[in-house]
Amino acid sequence: MIRQVTAERLQQAQDAGYQAFQKRLIPGKENILGVRMPVLRKLAQEIVRGDWRAWLDDPTPDTWYEETMIRGIVIATAPMEQHERFARTADFVPRIDNWAVCDGVCASFDLTDRAAWWDFIQPYLHSMEEFPARFGAVMALELFEGQGDLQRTLEALAGVPAQGYNARMGVAWALSMCGVRFPKQTLDFLEQSGLDTWTHRKTLQKMLESRRLTGDFRVVTQQSRNKLKSTEKPKRQTG
Repeated sequence: MIRQVTAERLQQAQDAGYQAFQKRLIPGKENILGVRMPVLRKLAQEIVRGDWRAWLDDPTPDTWYEETMIRGIVIATAPMEQHERFARTADFVPRIDNWAVCDGVCASFDLTDRAAWWDFIQPYLHSMEEFPARFGAVMALELFEGQGDLQRTLEALAGVPAQGYNARMGVAWALSMCGVRFPKQTLDFLEQSGLDTWTHRKTLQKMLESRRLTGDFRVVTQQSRNKLKSTEKPKRQTG
């Protein structure tokens, strides 16, 4: 019953225009109602204020994309001990099948215990699976604070082995955010990292798309990208 109430609230908040927009952003994802993120966060907060364990442990499968997003936000924000959050997160990661749920949930965690979280994401950074690997890459970016974290973050991202499109995009995006903040160090690292060409070019492209990259570093980044030959786009994994 508790899950049914959530499903009804979601259907009441459906926005057909936003649904069409989201379906364009998340190719192949059809079970989207079209409910905006602030509404999803509000619903998650209401669940957290109530019997959130009963909501999470209800065996009813998620019908809508939005239900999975809410599930992840509840796991990220409900008051619980760290060991329980890690266990519930580990159970949740296999449910991730699109970039939006992955990135939205990653942005919801309280990462105060950064060392414990860094240890937790290591299996995902080494995963061959598309979305667990993206989860690891995006969480590595969420954990990235500054110069002191730069080298380990760059090395971890460059070492992600998964070849699925969403994994490679996650790696490129995370690397580019490091590059925007520390362009010289990141560009120097990329030159000798052995990173595959597609991800390398995409990283540089994402850096160039940021207005925060300015001056000589923008010129150098464009020159570096021009030197790399275009390669075939990675394929999305299926099944």
